[in-house]
Formats: sequence, C-alpha cells, structure tokens
Amino acid sequence: MEMNFVQRQTQGLAMTAKMQASLRILQMSHIDLTAHLAEQALENPCLEVTLPEALPPLPKGLGGGARDPDWDPVAALEGEKPSLYAHVGRQIALAFPHPAAQRVALAFAEALEPTGWLGASVETVARAAGVPVPVAESVLARLQQFEPAGLFARNLAECLRLQAADKGLLTWELSVILDNLALLAEGRIDDLAELCDGTPADVRAALVAIRGLDPKPGLAFAAPDMAILPPDLRLARGKDGWQVELNRSVLPALRVTAGPGTAGDAAARAWVSSARSRARWLVRAVERRQATLLLTAEFLVRHQTAFLEAGPAALRPLSTEEAAAELGLHPSTVSRAVAHRMIETPRGTLPLKAFFSRAFTPGSGADGPSQDALIALVGRIVAAEDPVRPLSDADIVRRAEAEGARLARRTVAKYRDLLGIPSSYDRRGRAA
Repeated sequence: MEMNFVQRQTQGLAMTAKMQASLRILQMSHIDLTAHLAEQALENPCLEVTLPEALPPLPKGLGGGARDPDWDPVAALEGEKPSLYAHVGRQIALAFPHPAAQRVALAFAEALEPTGWLGASVETVARAAGVPVPVAESVLARLQQFEPAGLFARNLAECLRLQAADKGLLTWELSVILDNLALLAEGRIDDLAELCDGTPADVRAALVAIRGLDPKPGLAFAAPDMAILPPDLRLARGKDGWQVELNRSVLPALRVTAGPGTAGDAAARAWVSSARSRARWLVRAVERRQATLLLTAEFLVRHQTAFLEAGPAALRPLSTEEAAAELGLHPSTVSRAVAHRMIETPRGTLPLKAFFSRAFTPGSGADGPSQDALIALVGRIVAAEDPVRPLSDADIVRRAEAEGARLARRTVAKYRDLLGIPSSYDRRGRAA
C-alpha cells in the first residue's frame, strides 16, 4: 500500500485569547463582572475601578482584603447550608420544565419570606406573573409539595397542615384543631374537644403532634446575607414609546490611568505600557458588553410590545436566531447576552429569556401563535369555566378554535399538565 502526504490550505476562524475573554465578560452577571474587574485592578496599576454603592460585599480577596492562606474553598462549600431561595430554585427547575409555568413558580419564590411562608397573596402573584388566579393556584399547589413540607404556606395553619399531611398525621380531628388555632392559643381545650367530637385528652394528644411540627421551615436554611440582586436593565414608557436603559447603579466605573513612574527604566516603561494597553482593552470589552446587552434588550422590547402591554397571551414567536439575524450577531452571542439578565418592567422584574418563545408550528415564524400564548389561552379558558361543569379537553379544543387557535386534544392535555391543571374529572371532584 502506498501512502502520500498532501498539504492543503484552508481558511477558518480561530478563537483568540482576547475573543474568549471578551465572550466571558459578555456572559458575566454584574456581580461577577465587578468582582472580575476588582481582581484585574489589583494586578494592573493602570486600571482604576470604582465599585457601585449598591453592590453587595465582594468575596474576601477581591477588593476586600487578603484571603486567609489556610482557607479551603471546597471545605467551605461543604460546610455552608444552601439558602432557602437556592434550594427552592433548584426544585422549581426540576418541577417546572416549561418557561410559562416556571415564570409563575419564580414569582411565588420571589414572594417567599425567610420563614418559608408566602409574603403576598395568590392574587398579587398572579397579577405580577400575568396569569389567571386559578393557574397561579395550581402552580402553588405543586410548590407546596416541595421539601421540606410547609414551604409556600399562606398562614400558620396551612404550614402545619402541609407538614402533618406529609408525615401521615393529618386526621379529621387534627384538621379541625388547625382550623381553630385561636381557641388552642386561648387554652379552650373543652371547646376544641366538642368541635372534634372527642375528649380533652384527644386534643392534648393532637397538641403533642402539633408541637413536633416546624412552624417556620424556611429558617432551617442559611439566612440570606445579601438583598435580591437588582436588575441589569430598566424599562419605562416614554413619549416615544418604551425606553430601555442600563441600570448603571450596579455597574462599576472604569478609568485608565498613566500608571506608576518608570524613572527612565526601559523594562519598567515597557511593562507599564503593556499594562495600560490591557486596561484599555478591558474598558473597550466592558463597553461592548453593555452595548450588546442594551441592543439585544431594545430588540426584544421592540418585537414584544404586545407582551408587555397584554401579558403572556400576547407573546409572539421569537427565537435567538431571529434576533441574531436582525442585530448582525451570532446566535451564541445573543444567548450569552440574555443569560441570567433581568429587566425591570411595569409588569414586574422579568428575565430577558421570557421575551423569547417558540412558534407553535415549527417554521411558521411570527405568523403563527407562540407556545406560551397558547398555554396562556388554555389557562384562561379553564379559569373562565363553570366549576360545577368543568370543560373536557375536547371542549377546550372547541373553545380555542373559536378564538382562532387550532389545538389537538393531546396538546391541550400537555399544556394542562404544564400549568398544573387537573383533568375535568378531578376538577369536578374538587368543585363537589
């Protein structure tokens, strides 16, 4: 067998170190960016960084003093308890794979108090998430199944009831006692016994079970040591329509300085010149990051005006590929720009990813409805039904078709499941 060696010349795009660093900066949150810039300022005498006043404390060693040389990051991670919000967030990501239901679940998570109770009514959360109250209640019912039991309770009685049910202790008598905790607080054991059709001894036995429950399950987690992070962008309606601006209160101020004197030392002068060049590049990279973020947000607001004014039902199909084509960017750049970015709007603080939605029919583009809009439609139809005569999936298909949306019964069943809405048979049982 004869072997030949052939040389071939091709053209391709290689990712330089600066391009990779620029992409990392684009993907950083404002907290990570500030920590990164503070770290760079420690190494570069030509870079001056002014931290924003609203910034939570940086990790020790990033503009906050020297780190203990014996500090073990792995051991520290193992020893720290997770925060309540991190714990709940992980469960939400697993329990609500669809963005529409996940948005509602995250709205409930934002309303959580450190005790694990809800600090807002279901109606308030539903209004903030832009969904009907029955849909929000269905999402809340799933959230109340999270571990540990008792999270997302609206009051003490509900918190204790969730825990008692989880432990298999919830009898009819205990449920009556939990509904009348005021009598228990006043020591009216005989009145409670009469309500339970039992004896005072039965009430005292139930009281022992109640004392074994945790009235504030959220306190078992690490206390949050910083406030909820402020949004990266702000949106307001002006005279010329919606106006997007960067939230500059969370951004560090950068300045390139001349650096230390070199006193005629050629090697020192070359080193300072190189440091100044790195500082200028870093400033330009941050400016490109802010410009790309603002450009992408303006595109999303421009194409999803109806969503901002009418809610999820008006969300039009929009993909990162469409955004990239119009903005002259690569789709991966758009994905990096919107990842973990929040925008403050009159409808509440939303992730930028909430402005994207797939078309219900692939390839239909903006001409067809989005999946999120159809999911919201199913939720709206169920919310308006007669509780005594709940609609079957076939009925929902006909109602949706009357509004111009063609759905299959299996699609309706899938969307019901995403919204946490039981079948018509189970809904009829609840109404009874």
